Amino acid sequence: MTADTRAPELTPETLEYLQVQHTLTLSTASLAGMPHAATFVYVNDGLTFYFATLPETRTARHIDQNPVVSFTIDDYSPDWRKTKGVQAAGECQVLLNQDEIRHVVELFQKKFPFLSGQLTTNRSFFRIRPSEVYFINNEGLTDERQDLTNYSRSVVFSVFRDLPVVALESVEAKLESIRVDTGQIVVRQGAPADKFFIVVDGAVEVIHEASAQKPQSLTVLRAGEFFGEIAILRDSPRTATVRALVPTTLLSMDRDTFRGLVAQALGTTQDFGAIIQERLERSHELE
Repeated sequence: MTADTRAPELTPETLEYLQVQHTLTLSTASLAGMPHAATFVYVNDGLTFYFATLPETRTARHIDQNPVVSFTIDDYSPDWRKTKGVQAAGECQVLLNQDEIRHVVELFQKKFPFLSGQLTTNRSFFRIRPSEVYFINNEGLTDERQDLTNYSRSVVFSVFRDLPVVALESVEAKLESIRVDTGQIVVRQGAPADKFFIVVDGAVEVIHEASAQKPQSLTVLRAGEFFGEIAILRDSPRTATVRALVPTTLLSMDRDTFRGLVAQALGTTQDFGAIIQERLERSHELE
């Protein structure tokens, strides 16, 4: 089976906006919760954002302690009807792979030719992979809705898009980030169901091990898709093995927290119930 492991794409309108912008304001925090904000020139490769700074800066130190960040990209316009911008949150990491660093340097040289001589070896490059991206565009607002507190904001990407409608801040606080390498097993068929997973980036393959000689590839899950909920809700062992097809970032939630989340949400939203029913029907087809 050949997997399509392409990353999800932002809307054309958002990508066009990002191409003409130059700086982002990044918010970081230390382990003790001390906040810090700084502005950087940036480049993006689709949904992935990059910037550079010296390794001894407060931003770099914060990211080393706490990789969760948020950022905004905008420019001021005195005409409120022309206000546009991007708001996002996600995980930030320093780049160590030399091939990726060379790719990022090429992106910077293309977007900022005047910086070519300043991209020296004493700077560290950082990658931001958002879990949520919002696009603000006031061009469609009517005059009577124009004020300092009213923005037209839409979600253009979210790894939580299929989860129950609950307060996302409380969900995010209970999620742990995990990085797995190509070929690494995330969960094994028959093992206890102790965690629920969301794919942030990369791709994982779901495999039904009918026999050791002839495992069956069921599907490939990519950014924003999730797995592990069926075995938790059934209180049964894992029904399939999941392995990483490429280097992949996952968010995990422990079994008891997930069951509590579902118990709160199922009474108020039909969407998650429909998702669970669809997954159950798929699993019945394999039995």
